[in-house]
Amino acid sequence: MAIRSLEERKTLEYNTERDHLVLPEYGRHLQRMANSIKKLEDPEEQRAYIERSIDMIIQLFPESKSVDNYREKLWHDMYYMAGFELKVLPPGGVKPTFEDQMLRPEQLKYPVHHLQFKHYGYNVHLMIQKALGMEDGPIKKEFVDVIGSYMKLAYKTWNKEHFVSDDMIRQDLQSITKGELSIDEDKDLDGLVSSQAKKRFLQTPTPVKSWKNKRKPPMQTKDRRR
Repeated sequence: MAIRSLEERKTLEYNTERDHLVLPEYGRHLQRMANSIKKLEDPEEQRAYIERSIDMIIQLFPESKSVDNYREKLWHDMYYMAGFELKVLPPGGVKPTFEDQMLRPEQLKYPVHHLQFKHYGYNVHLMIQKALGMEDGPIKKEFVDVIGSYMKLAYKTWNKEHFVSDDMIRQDLQSITKGELSIDEDKDLDGLVSSQAKKRFLQTPTPVKSWKNKRKPPMQTKDRRR
């Protein structure tokens, strides 16, 4: 292994002494190309070298070809690496600026639901609101019973170690609806869930494929007798 002399060590270029990489994923060679391109006076010459640089980036990251507006994004990256000092306009006709680079998308606003009994979930509360708007009758009564059964199922899912009785569900339903909805005392909520599942199972029978037994014709043998 060759040992470098002191003079050779002084001429070495260390990463700590090099210019800052604006986009490290593209490497130092493309950064140097961007620095050289921005020094060109002819805009068309800048365009030609930028297009060649973009082709090189696409070769380095071929899996990104399917990204929408990928080439337009690479034009923006070239502007960014060149410090936004390029004279040529990108194909879109809008010259990127440093201010555009600093823009951040607005934070998404998530809906906040102030529920009295959060452990039942928001969908159960939507079902309750729908039941409150229904006309009195057997359909509404059956729908309220289904709501109660799913309330019990949601409660047991939320707290598996806690015993959940039908009376607790009836009290919570009356508390949520301020007494407008109720479930009969003799209604078994666990049995209702199982019966609903059984009913759905019986309504969707498994299709049975019918196969016709086709007999293969017997092999015909040639009569070799003359």
